[in-house]
Amino acid sequence: MIKIFFDDACSLCQREIHYYKSISPKKKFQWLNIHENNALLKRFNISQNEALLSLHAIDEKQRIYKGMDAFSLIWRELKGWRWLSILVNIPLISPLCKILYKLFAYWRFNKLNYCKVH
Repeated sequence: MIKIFFDDACSLCQREIHYYKSISPKKKFQWLNIHENNALLKRFNISQNEALLSLHAIDEKQRIYKGMDAFSLIWRELKGWRWLSILVNIPLISPLCKILYKLFAYWRFNKLNYCKVH
């Protein structure tokens, strides 16, 4: 199973991940709230701050994906979303998508008060 670490305390993250959960194939993903899975995060050397800052995923081969790469991994497995995974991995588009994701992630991280206590 692909492990997805997400911030269930963030309403935006919660809505998006819950949508993906509703359309994902059964037994393909393990959806893990970062606030309830600290030991598992530590096992993969992912700090709470890193997990709050961006989406993380671990594939079946235990490879870690972060940010846009984690979203691409999810989209690749969702019917009707595979095209987006292909699009965000096109050589000229990929760096731009990663930059935009990082800007959004930092904005979100700095906006949420509970992120500042970690």
